[in-house]
Amino acid sequence: MAPPDELLRGFADTEVARACSSPDGAYANCLAASAACAAWLRAHEVRCGLMKVVGSRQAFPRAAGRWPYCDPAGFTHWTVVVDGRSVDWTARQFQPTAAWPEILPLAALAERWQGVEAWVCERCPELVAEPRHLEMAPAELAAVHRERARESAGCGPFPDPRHPRDERPLDPLCACVPAQA
Repeated sequence: MAPPDELLRGFADTEVARACSSPDGAYANCLAASAACAAWLRAHEVRCGLMKVVGSRQAFPRAAGRWPYCDPAGFTHWTVVVDGRSVDWTARQFQPTAAWPEILPLAALAERWQGVEAWVCERCPELVAEPRHLEMAPAELAAVHRERARESAGCGPFPDPRHPRDERPLDPLCACVPAQA
């Protein structure tokens, strides 16, 4: 088995990762890209999972899509967790100059986000509940959402063609870790 950092360099060459190298390409692709990376790592026998973070502690005035116009407390985001680190292939949707991928200690997520929870632990067999959550956003989605956010003062709605009738929050899949009180 190759070390995780070497495998992450290999994942960087995939179509999914390359699509997320720009802010607009990263926009709204955090779950799909994180799940694709986790599947890649697991295929190479690396134990990993997914983290769900909610409620950014900061605004993102230079972000892609709707983010500059919306309340950051309502943001939801996913990253890969491997070896106690968060690997974020879509960080550029929030910060255009972020590293690609942005790799941080897990503890740093709590400094940036109000809520941090295991979405899928390294023992969970499934990465997503719906196959559509693996689909990448259309390239024009960032521009469409940006315009809608401008027009609605950040209130939306922000339809996503991958989820035409469902904008409900997604519940964690992991039943392995106890619920946090």
